[in-house]
Amino acid sequence: MQVEIKFKRTGSHSVYGNFAAGDVMRCDSALAAFYVRDGVAKYTKTEPVTEQAESTPVGQQKRTRKTKDAQ
Repeated sequence: MQVEIKFKRTGSHSVYGNFAAGDVMRCDSALAAFYVRDGVAKYTKTEPVTEQAESTPVGQQKRTRKTKDAQ
């Protein structure tokens, strides 16, 4: 399940990249709990993202190839 957090400080994550105070991120509940426990972020009051609203995982997205004629 994904939850939304709001950062209190500036920092970075190896996958999600840089973040600054006031930035909002949706991530899995374990990562969100880590940031909240460390005092880097706080939970927002929004509802958790449902499974249907989540995007397709990167490995399962269809790839399309542009031909030279399409340019």
